[in-house]
Amino acid sequence: MKKILVILCSFFAAQILFAQSLEDYVDSKYLAEIKSKGNISLIHEKKDTVMEMVPFCKYTDEIKSDLICTKGGVPFLAEFLYVIPKKDLADDISKVNSESIEKLFRSLSKMEGMTYIHNGGKEDILYKKCYAIASPDSDTPISDPLEGEVDGLKVYAYQHDHTFGHTKYEINYYKDNNVILLKFINQIPMGILGIKAVKEKSLKMNVMCIDIGEDLLLYLSTDVKRKTLPGSRGQIEDSMTVRMDAVYKWFMKQFK
Repeated sequence: MKKILVILCSFFAAQILFAQSLEDYVDSKYLAEIKSKGNISLIHEKKDTVMEMVPFCKYTDEIKSDLICTKGGVPFLAEFLYVIPKKDLADDISKVNSESIEKLFRSLSKMEGMTYIHNGGKEDILYKKCYAIASPDSDTPISDPLEGEVDGLKVYAYQHDHTFGHTKYEINYYKDNNVILLKFINQIPMGILGIKAVKEKSLKMNVMCIDIGEDLLLYLSTDVKRKTLPGSRGQIEDSMTVRMDAVYKWFMKQFK
């Protein structure tokens, strides 16, 4: 009987913990817009390197202060925020929870075959290959990192990218109650039209998902410093923004 009571108390405590609202996470500057539109994109101007939409949580200050685009080169910074009703993801919303989101984010191989839309409107495969690797020096696939504690997990991933070709990332995972965060940083140079425009460790992406009861709050950002090359900011901007849109659309399909 005592064991049952402990389980019930833990369950209801978890429900109370996660029964939070957008107001707890979204800056008041963007609250009305995200409630009415369901999504906001913010492409920062060239000299604007201050993140504005990072949800309030344990990791906010760290994300804001650890920007690559402030460390030389030509900066590019973009942020995307989405409110996603769980009912839009699955008929049974109980299947959309912190545990299932964690498992999805650890299943790197599921990103293989992800599609995206070119600015010209053509759909293409973004990641022809995607899998975990043991280190940046390896090309050999290993199993998705599904076992063990997710908070503090570090893995490496290989992706064959439609634009950049062979790419490798270090991915660091963080979890605090209903908040899960992934930080991607490139481990090898990335080229555009045969030119290595982005050096290793010069591109960072953040993926954060927060369970707020009947909805999820999804935050994506990309942070790049690149070489000074005529016209390359436009190439980077187009390439990275369509990638963030592709991640969002991929996420929306994973609970069906």
